[in-house]
Amino acid sequence: MLAVMESLFRDVRYALVTLRRTPGLTLTVLVTLAIGVGATTAVFTVVHGVLLEPLPYPDSGQLIRLWEEHPGGQSPAGNRWLSLRTRLTWRDRSLTIEDAGAYGSYDYLVRQPDFEPSRLHGATVSPSVFRLLRVTPAIGRFFVEGEDAAGAAPAVVLSDRLWRDRFAAATAAIGSTVEIDGKLRTIVGIARPDLAFPNPRALFWIPAVIPADADQPNRTVVFTTLGRLRGGATPEQAEAEGTAAARSIPRPPSTDFFFGRGAAVVVRARPLVYDMTLAVRPAILVLGSAVALVLLIACANIANLLLSRGAARQRELMIRAALGSSRTRLLRQLLTESLVLSAAGGVAGLALAWALVRLLPLTAPARFPRLESIALDGTTLLFGVTASVAAAVLSGLIPALRNTRVDLFEAFRGGEGSVSASATGRHSRRLRFGLLIIEAGFAVVLAVGASLLAHSFLRLTRVDAGYDPDHVEVMRVQLPEGEALEVRSHEFITRLLERIRVTPGVTSAGASNMLPLLPMTAVTGVTLPAAVGGGKPTSGRVLSYVVTPGYAEAMQLRLKEGRFFDERDTASGERAAIVNEEFVRQFLAGPRAIGLRLGPLYEGEYAAETEIIGVVGDVLKDGNDAARQPEMYFVHGSRTHRISGFPTFVVRRSAAQSELGATLRRLVRETDSGTAIDSVTPLRTLVSASWAQPRFAASVVSGFAVLAISLAGIGLYGALSYSVSQRRRELGVRAALGASRGVLVRLVLREGVSVTAAGVALGIVAAILLTRLMTTLLFGTSPLDALSFSLGPALLLIVGIAASLVPAMRAASIDPARILRGE
Repeated sequence: MLAVMESLFRDVRYALVTLRRTPGLTLTVLVTLAIGVGATTAVFTVVHGVLLEPLPYPDSGQLIRLWEEHPGGQSPAGNRWLSLRTRLTWRDRSLTIEDAGAYGSYDYLVRQPDFEPSRLHGATVSPSVFRLLRVTPAIGRFFVEGEDAAGAAPAVVLSDRLWRDRFAAATAAIGSTVEIDGKLRTIVGIARPDLAFPNPRALFWIPAVIPADADQPNRTVVFTTLGRLRGGATPEQAEAEGTAAARSIPRPPSTDFFFGRGAAVVVRARPLVYDMTLAVRPAILVLGSAVALVLLIACANIANLLLSRGAARQRELMIRAALGSSRTRLLRQLLTESLVLSAAGGVAGLALAWALVRLLPLTAPARFPRLESIALDGTTLLFGVTASVAAAVLSGLIPALRNTRVDLFEAFRGGEGSVSASATGRHSRRLRFGLLIIEAGFAVVLAVGASLLAHSFLRLTRVDAGYDPDHVEVMRVQLPEGEALEVRSHEFITRLLERIRVTPGVTSAGASNMLPLLPMTAVTGVTLPAAVGGGKPTSGRVLSYVVTPGYAEAMQLRLKEGRFFDERDTASGERAAIVNEEFVRQFLAGPRAIGLRLGPLYEGEYAAETEIIGVVGDVLKDGNDAARQPEMYFVHGSRTHRISGFPTFVVRRSAAQSELGATLRRLVRETDSGTAIDSVTPLRTLVSASWAQPRFAASVVSGFAVLAISLAGIGLYGALSYSVSQRRRELGVRAALGASRGVLVRLVLREGVSVTAAGVALGIVAAILLTRLMTTLLFGTSPLDALSFSLGPALLLIVGIAASLVPAMRAASIDPARILRGE
């Protein structure tokens, strides 16, 4: 054993000596390896932290997300709910789930002595949720059965962070009260610091209250639902059992409002970690595939460099073989050198991975799931070490085998079997250029993928969302709950808009109950007279905007016909309505909608004769990639519609007015000091944030593609430069025999371009097969988009020509006289 270790140490020392003799090549290999290993380790860290790492709860693999759907129907805003009726029926007789509970997260107005009113993010949970998660409080208790019933004593559990920030970590906080959305709640417990459900932004938890009339025959109550599988049960078994339970009970017509009209109800069950990462899973898998290609390109590049290096050491290897070194001994020495390179490159790669992971929170989308779980740990470090060793073996084995194939008889004769001949002969050139073709092919796949994502992103940004976000400030406020909230809200909105509209630089302003790209969505069911549809549906769901005069002007909605609201509409005994083009398409039959009377529209106190006064373009409420939905706009202040409690203001400023946020905050405080300001944000910022995930995916894959093309170009340049150096005598003889500079340039260029073209052809075939897997990431772009399949290969061809040009010019500058003199 000692002898083996001494031999290994000698090999390592000799490897260090030989590597120092070629500092340029050694540095190139180290940088290439560091880039490949660093990028691969960083992306694996993301994959591990987001997709593979278990949730921080005991037996978290048994936690599942439950919802029901009517296949073919569509829920509002793509929500996935489980009805209370299904949940209770199923839970009481289930053999597959232990229990189920409701949860959700929202922003709340929190008022507390010695603190300004503020909106904080909290969660609503059923008492069973804490049991399902199998977590315990740090102090006090969690909710008990019955605290989710209507009329139960209001309670709240604080997060460790809020407890320390607002109560100085005092145990006396238990039993005290805090006002949340106008209701005093008693603090019953403090959670442990690691509890982050349903997301890390939750600062407190309140019971998810079951409405008192939830058991009425025509009432449908829905929740986002968490469940836990029993031991041995699978999500598929839970789906079958839940579907049977849902179909065993009557389903009132109101369920169609939440789940859409479709086929018979089906219950779905998915692992919670899978559900939390569903939106980013395709993008992360594409990034993982992209960085794997980068690592393979780096390995091919290193293999080419080591082949060239082995050829330069031909005399050394021949002498060592003549002195008795076996091929195995030479092979071990070359592999040891590769492992030494891998160790140094791996350390540099891990340092690069650490830096990239640290930068991720600054570049990832704001709502990137499980971002807090992404960190270098033992698993990811082991992966990085394995990747560097694997890269060394992959890139070093073929050159080592090739460079140690020595026939001594032929070697001393200088024949085809010598190291020199084998390194510069036909077979070695084929091997080197074969590796270059593979590099180019991988680079084309990445370039095509990046082009597809970039093209898709550009299409997304060019969609007309139905409004103009430039020079618009969005302000969300919340008035305190209490008696006469509707009256107080109306007075606040009226007075604040009056003051905003006379502010210098403001061109128009309005308020609404909801706004595009913000989480609040108001959906209502409508019933229309049969005559207006001419056979089209007479009932359905619509997005229901309540807006003040001036809102449409501030948003610059696309008026197609008719007019916007004005003050006379607030005093009319009838209900004025503006509809969008999708509403007209789905519900109306005639060519002209203006003046069309829609009847009472609703029942009870909201019944009023409704007349369409305007038609606007479709507003994409949930982003540019969202489906168009029918919309109706009603004027705030009319008899049947008021914005109450939580208005959102939109203020359009002139292009010269760059700062308005501080002024708006001051006006709110002066108008009603009890109102909490949730945020003041440019609408353009909200639009940009809605593009964050596709922009992130396109940027990262584009970066990998640029890196891959650069590596391919560097590899081609190095291979051709080496080829020219080995063919100096041949090229000199050609020049002496009359070959012009142009002929010599074309000779080398032809070699480089043919290799690049072969790689492009291989890459296009591979891309055709692989880009179909990117369909879910593309918007308005085919996986076989002709433009994307042209840009990437064209760029690589340009890089290939540029990489070939310098060696070609060097070949043309060879002096035949010096070559013939043997200089």
